[in-house]
Amino acid sequence: MMFLRKTAAPARAETLQDVRARARASRSMGGPRRSERAALPRRLTLRQLAWLGLLLLGLLSTLAIRMAGHWVASRPMFTIQHVQVLGELEQVDRDLVRKRALALHGNFFSLDLLAVSSELRSVAWVRTVSVRRVWPDTLEISVEEQHPVARWGEGELVNTRGERFTAEYAGVLPFFQGPQGSTPQMLAEFDAFRSQLAGLPLSITDLELTDRGAWRLIADNGLEIELGRDEVHERLTRFINIYPQLLRVASPAGAVADLRYAHGFALRMAGGAKESNS
Repeated sequence: MMFLRKTAAPARAETLQDVRARARASRSMGGPRRSERAALPRRLTLRQLAWLGLLLLGLLSTLAIRMAGHWVASRPMFTIQHVQVLGELEQVDRDLVRKRALALHGNFFSLDLLAVSSELRSVAWVRTVSVRRVWPDTLEISVEEQHPVARWGEGELVNTRGERFTAEYAGVLPFFQGPQGSTPQMLAEFDAFRSQLAGLPLSITDLELTDRGAWRLIADNGLEIELGRDEVHERLTRFINIYPQLLRVASPAGAVADLRYAHGFALRMAGGAKESNS
């Protein structure tokens, strides 16, 4: 009887597909996947730790400096003790300026200079204010005072820049009347008319500019002069040249001189008589 021995089949050569399959199986069984590795916290390098330390040190230093500055600024030695008021002042009350400045809260470091300026501009007769600190407990305040040259409306005054302001004033000033916003123009014309009349015994007490742009002035003797809108300085010059002759004939006090003629003027005397010159 014969027995046949079973022999093993020859091993199959490993193909490229087998290598790839084995690699995929190995990756699936061991070690974190790429997405899992990305989720793990990263360790900081020494350089990154050094930068982080410097950042924290800078923040702590800034906080310490601010706290120290606040402590120093709050010391009583920096409380405002003195106020110097500078400027050539006749109407402004210096003591009132000092009291207003000292009444505001704050010390040498914390006092709001803009708030001080705003508060002091509300003081009567103050036009402009500049404020600066003088170490360690003084405020220096420079004040520009208003200088009135005319009255406007009910209780207002006009300064040398043609600006209107409100203040109590008992002095004698000419009176301006005109449209809103015309004060600079009226001040310029007032100076020009006053210069023209400088050679005569006349002073301007009232100056009017109508909405149509016509000019009228009144002198201190009651003489009213109607100048109209055009060539007003030329018309006034012609009247000034003839004025000495009028004085020899009659007093023009209270009269009305209408200069709105091309080559002459009409004069209505105070008694009602009318004369003309052409």
